[in-house]
Amino acid sequence: LGDVLGRPWFATDHFKIGKGAKFGKHVKFFCNKVTIGDGAIIGDDVVFHCDSVEIGDFATIYPRCTFPGPGQLSIGHNFWLGQDSIIDSQGGTFIGNNVGIGANSQLWTHMKFGDVAAGCRFHTEKPLRIEDDAWLVGHVLVSPVTIGARSLVMLGSLVTSDIPADKIFAGAPAKDRTDKFGQQFSPIQYEARESYIVGRLEDIGKKKGIPQISKRIKLVDQYGKDTPSQAEMVINVLERTYKKTGSEFERLIIRSLLPDVKFTPMR
Repeated sequence: LGDVLGRPWFATDHFKIGKGAKFGKHVKFFCNKVTIGDGAIIGDDVVFHCDSVEIGDFATIYPRCTFPGPGQLSIGHNFWLGQDSIIDSQGGTFIGNNVGIGANSQLWTHMKFGDVAAGCRFHTEKPLRIEDDAWLVGHVLVSPVTIGARSLVMLGSLVTSDIPADKIFAGAPAKDRTDKFGQQFSPIQYEARESYIVGRLEDIGKKKGIPQISKRIKLVDQYGKDTPSQAEMVINVLERTYKKTGSEFERLIIRSLLPDVKFTPMR
């Protein structure tokens, strides 16, 4: 019945689904514990086989993605995963905030098949860690490594070693190409960042028919006592965070800003 209605199926009673989360057809969780954040969108035919799954707010997982296990799968806020991708968790997979992984990618934490009793030496599992704001462009193959914050992996790359923060890797095997491409992020002044966000919010207001959107959202460079109480939403532009209220208006704004502008709940 759940498949017909587009509701997810759970093999456990230990699950928690956030406000405004949406699921396609035939989404299944063969897991002992599941936590899905607010505003998450999980497409058709997505299947999880992990011991435990934790996915933050506003994740977007496109159809036919598979999450083999067992093991722990932990994913932060604003995650984006393209269709037909595989993310294994047997060795433990930990993904930070604002991470994007393009379509047809495969990320693995284990290497097991040969007969151990006959002496096969290749029987391992290791953790995979992807830190905040990393971007794997698409069609990438990744071994159990650490991919540093704000790094970028170019299309079709084969990642077999750790990638430091703020680096761009490409090729098979992937090598450092930062000298050629530069870093993924460049410095931007507060005024320019704020101006861009204001423009995006005004566009959202026009498209969604939200009057006086600038009065409902307050942009600040630090949280303090002077923050107006009448604002329905407070965003810290420098920290890229917001004071989470869980309102429908808030979910509409954060989802509408993605993927170009990303904010995470204030800790």
